[in-house]
Amino acid sequence: MKAVLALLAALFVADAAAGQETKVVLAIEGWRSEARDGITYFRCASRICAAGSVVSYKRQPHRPTLTLADFEAHHRGLNEQNKGRSNIRDVRLVDVRERTVEGVRVMQVGREVDWASGNTTFSIEARLIGPQNSYSLVSDSPGREWTHNNFEGFLPRLLDITLLRAP
Repeated sequence: MKAVLALLAALFVADAAAGQETKVVLAIEGWRSEARDGITYFRCASRICAAGSVVSYKRQPHRPTLTLADFEAHHRGLNEQNKGRSNIRDVRLVDVRERTVEGVRVMQVGREVDWASGNTTFSIEARLIGPQNSYSLVSDSPGREWTHNNFEGFLPRLLDITLLRAP
């Protein structure tokens, strides 16, 4: 991804005793963002990303003992639930893997969805598990390479968020 990713993180830190948590807001150059139901979505809004690209993230329950086998099983279950539903013809998991980046465990699966329209879309779905926080990061686009580029472009910012100290 050629664009310079600008991190404009605004931290709103409240007293932990008041039951509030740290909220981080990202602004990424070339992407339009919106938050809905606890998920922050970024939609491609420039030539730096493929039309139809969407990247999202969400804070997740912190489960440091989650295994790659459990993560994969969860996603295989989602595939089975969605095969043959509405306009989905087929769903496949590819490239299930785990790596550690800057002290954060990154478990990820690739997903390919064949639609009744004849189109195929590509996703990377990941769980980032840091010392105190966990987040999901999802990249979707109509192209495998763009999905990968978008994911890897957003990953450093999500690593930063995942490494923040819990209040």
